[in-house]
Amino acid sequence: MKQYKQHFLDKLAEESLELSTTEKTLAEYITSNYKKISFLDLSDVSKILSLDIELINSYCNKLGFKDYEELRKSIRDMAMSELSSTDRFEFSQINMNSKITSVKNTVINKELSNLNKLMENFDESLFYTMLEEIINAPEIIVVATRSSAIIADYIEHMFNKIGKRTSKITSGASSNFDNFAMFDKNALVLAIGFARYPKETIRVLSFFKKHSFRVISITDNTLSALAPFSDLVFPIPCESVSITDFYATPISLINIMIIILSQIDKEGSLSYLNKFEEIAKEYGFYF
Repeated sequence: MKQYKQHFLDKLAEESLELSTTEKTLAEYITSNYKKISFLDLSDVSKILSLDIELINSYCNKLGFKDYEELRKSIRDMAMSELSSTDRFEFSQINMNSKITSVKNTVINKELSNLNKLMENFDESLFYTMLEEIINAPEIIVVATRSSAIIADYIEHMFNKIGKRTSKITSGASSNFDNFAMFDKNALVLAIGFARYPKETIRVLSFFKKHSFRVISITDNTLSALAPFSDLVFPIPCESVSITDFYATPISLINIMIIILSQIDKEGSLSYLNKFEEIAKEYGFYF
């Protein structure tokens, strides 16, 4: 990631691009403020530097990007792992005030943007490969720590509900490996992690990889810290606002997965669901 970042930043003012003086000023600003750029839209940059929007997009074209938004996304993917909670909080204030309407619109529009990008860029072939591995695995071990742990809880609950034997690891505590010998050696590790990529998740994945387990990671981009420990990476858009984490896209992806898995094995899923309902009725799970 560090080498990629340096290469990316060097490219911004590469001599072969034949940049004008104004474009060099823009390149210098982006290089010095690449973390902040992650949260600035085109109009923000235009106002800050007093530059025409057309000139900014023209510069982005020279770099090989369709427009500023495409450049910003690449910078955000690169920078997110470096952004502290303080950075995210401070930079998010640029386009947002404390009025309910402003926050509501910002949050909902960002989630809608994530979902639209997921729909537009959904790799069905890669998804099918991931699904095949899940179907063929005798056991699923979900690894997700910190705020992603809530996704692990949901996957474990829903997979077991349709008869897919699943357990979870939601911290890097050594006690998680007390029963390591009981894991099926052909089990599939399904990892969930987004920038800033918790070290706990990486340590757990490193351990499983060392012991030759297959690992699939659902993360926010192919440069993710989870990627080097994964046999397959399924990247999904998961941009957030301020200090919050946005999980509409990973939950949607998991729901797609669960529905297809249950349809592939209708009889098995129905059998497990009936058993679940019997237990739910006996113990009074619901009103």
